[in-house]
Amino acid sequence: MCPGRGLLWLHPFRSASIVLGPIFPLKGRIGHYYAKFDKAIKTISNDRLTYQKDVEAYEALNIYGENIVGTEGSAWKRHRTIAKTAFNESNHAFVWTETIRVINEWFTELEEVAKTRGKAFTIDLLPALTQVTLLVVSSAGFGRRASWTEDSKTEPPPGHKIAFRPAVTSAVGNIITRALTPGWIYNMSEKIHIPVVTPILKETKQSFEALGLHMLDVVSQARAWIAGGKTTQMDAALLRNLVEANMAQEVDSDQRRLTDEELLSDTFVFLLAGHETSAHSLCFSIALLALYPEVQKKILEEAMKLWPDAPPTLASHTEYTWAVFHETLRLFPPVARLAKNVHSDTVLNARTFTTLPEGKIKDVQETYISVKAGSMVIIDVFGLHMNPIHWGEDVADFKPERFIDTDTYRWPRDAFVAFSAGPRSCIGQRFAITESLCVLASLVRKYEIILPDDLQGKPLEEQKRSLLHWTPSVTITPTGARVRLRLRQ
Repeated sequence: MCPGRGLLWLHPFRSASIVLGPIFPLKGRIGHYYAKFDKAIKTISNDRLTYQKDVEAYEALNIYGENIVGTEGSAWKRHRTIAKTAFNESNHAFVWTETIRVINEWFTELEEVAKTRGKAFTIDLLPALTQVTLLVVSSAGFGRRASWTEDSKTEPPPGHKIAFRPAVTSAVGNIITRALTPGWIYNMSEKIHIPVVTPILKETKQSFEALGLHMLDVVSQARAWIAGGKTTQMDAALLRNLVEANMAQEVDSDQRRLTDEELLSDTFVFLLAGHETSAHSLCFSIALLALYPEVQKKILEEAMKLWPDAPPTLASHTEYTWAVFHETLRLFPPVARLAKNVHSDTVLNARTFTTLPEGKIKDVQETYISVKAGSMVIIDVFGLHMNPIHWGEDVADFKPERFIDTDTYRWPRDAFVAFSAGPRSCIGQRFAITESLCVLASLVRKYEIILPDDLQGKPLEEQKRSLLHWTPSVTITPTGARVRLRLRQ
């Protein structure tokens, strides 16, 4: 559903709209990627029979075969059933332990940086946090327990042309290219050199082939462990579940079995979703802490109260840090839009309101919208997260206290869909939150996060435009997240 009326030149939920999102449609036009509208989202998210996922939009992720993200109905249920038991309390404890390990190794590198660049130094957050989150999901999810130093090496291991992390980052960076390029163009570019095009397509093809080989190495090792009866020694529960489902011989109606292609494809999407979204969200969180030192101070106070002498532990209740991370996700949800195909005629209950120039709202009215079978509805995540009916008239402000319940206030659960909602909500939600809280608490406890020198003294709005800028991709991607770190005394 699009608010108002007009002609959509691009499908709002296909790859072309993501590529052109920063420049087209223009602001104020229907389909503008940065627009913020409201929808009858709770109904759409929970009625899985009437509103089903637009799986065609996720064909870009079916590179190695079908997977949990790009399927619907019984196929999706099978994938989710196989994976879901891996996301339990025991695994979350392991996620925290591995995050502490990776963070400490990252801090060791930062200490070396400080020796040459001084006690306060500027870092680009995206590559650093991408390495952190990829190391964590590789270990806690797939048993690839590499150190920071090992992972930083660009020399590929024997039998490989590209090292693991460069293969992952290149594949992720070229996923839209992979989705938009027909096979015949790849074939033609191999025979005829096309300036600009051929090098990009060659890199794209090589990165996905290289990543496939790395994933096969992990799978092969897991198969050997399972065949040898060593499953109890496998910390990576997700990999164990996927490989056991692939090796299953006779299962009732094949409801717990994965083909070789599905195994590889699920491994790919869990690697992708398990590191990219967390890395991006942490970039925004840490940039916001530089912009709002009073918020950073509260995280530090909470961290030092909980862990005055020792590294953070999972058992502690990080209420304020949790609120900061969720407020970040409200302002910068990883996925801006979710699409659902309508399978039967229905009616949606919605509300309309008028926003006054000073930000106040009036004329809130109930309304009903008829939706025909065969239609598509778009869940505008930004629209819901920026709706003043739910979040107040200061909805555009960064205010972590929104996510702390009191005796007189309960934050609006139904108005927060950063991890989607309903039956298809993110299966790795707890994994991402556990990892991210550990990173934030550990970083603030060790370093003061401050603005880069070139932004000191600038107006807050200018600082925000610089540090919080993003572009659309598979998830929204921060492009200016950089801060200075100063070791606390």
